[in-house]
Amino acid sequence: MALDLSSCTFSGPALPEPFVKLDLEAELTKERLLPVVTGEQGRSLQRNWDAYRRGLRELVSRGGPIRVRNQVIEPLVPLLGYCELTPADTVHTREGPEPGGNLLIADDGQRPLRVWTTDFDAELDAPARRGHAYRYSHLRIAQRVLLASGV
Repeated sequence: MALDLSSCTFSGPALPEPFVKLDLEAELTKERLLPVVTGEQGRSLQRNWDAYRRGLRELVSRGGPIRVRNQVIEPLVPLLGYCELTPADTVHTREGPEPGGNLLIADDGQRPLRVWTTDFDAELDAPARRGHAYRYSHLRIAQRVLLASGV
């Protein structure tokens, strides 16, 4: 199975393009991280992704952070191997208390994944609230929270 990465853009040192094009699929296969795409499992996977894409189409023009969470993140929870999505506590950073987003929790309680949602068309590098500086952008808030959480 060849990975179709034609719609993806890679930049930066984390996933250099030569690695992604030449070695990523082999590494994912070795770790058994690629889904089965044939037989009944493949058809089930296709049905899940078709339903997910239909939900994404409803966000074509607008949607607040709650709607984005409901339409984008919640359907991914079981597909990513997590069992629940819960609001995270506020985290104290150098700028004071900041929203911790949401946590995806696994069955075993290990390896939680922290996610944030914003308005559908929000600029992640722009200040999250009017009148604030760049350091209060969604991206910078998430960065500070992750650093303060030791992630």
